[in-house]
Amino acid sequence: MTKEEMDSLTQGLDSKAAKVRALYGAGVSAGDIGRYIGIRYQHVYNVLLRAGLIVKAAPTRDRESALGPDSEIIVASIGKDGGIELPDSVMDRYGLKAGEAVYCQALPEGLMILSQDAALAHVTRMAREKMPEQAALIEALLKGRSPT
Repeated sequence: MTKEEMDSLTQGLDSKAAKVRALYGAGVSAGDIGRYIGIRYQHVYNVLLRAGLIVKAAPTRDRESALGPDSEIIVASIGKDGGIELPDSVMDRYGLKAGEAVYCQALPEGLMILSQDAALAHVTRMAREKMPEQAALIEALLKGRSPT
C-alpha cells in the first residue's frame, strides 16, 4: 500500500491507535504501520492486542498445558504400512482429503498434522509474529504460489 493510500485511510483520525486499527483492518502489516506512523512495532502490537485484532499465543511447555480442558482427543490406528485412518467427520473438520499431502511438524508435545491450507495459514501467522517487516512480502509470495 502506498503512503498516499495510507494517508487517505487515516485522514480524520486523530489518535495513533485509531490509525493503527484502520491500517491493520485494511491489510497493512504491523511493521509497515509502525514505519508509516513513526512508532515502534511493539506499540503497534500492543494496540492490536488490546483491540482484540490479534491474539497473543501462549507458549506451551508441556503436554498438560498444550492439551487444555476443551482439547479434542482423536484416537486412530496406524496400519502396517504406516497409514492412519481418520473418521470422515475429522477429515472434513480439518480440511483433510484422502490422497492429498499433509504437513507434519514434530513438537515436544507430539506430532502436529496440518492440511495444506492450515500449513499456509500457520506460516503466514508465524511470519506476521516473527518477521513483521517481511510479513507482507511473505503473504504476497504465498498467495502467488502455483498450485501443486
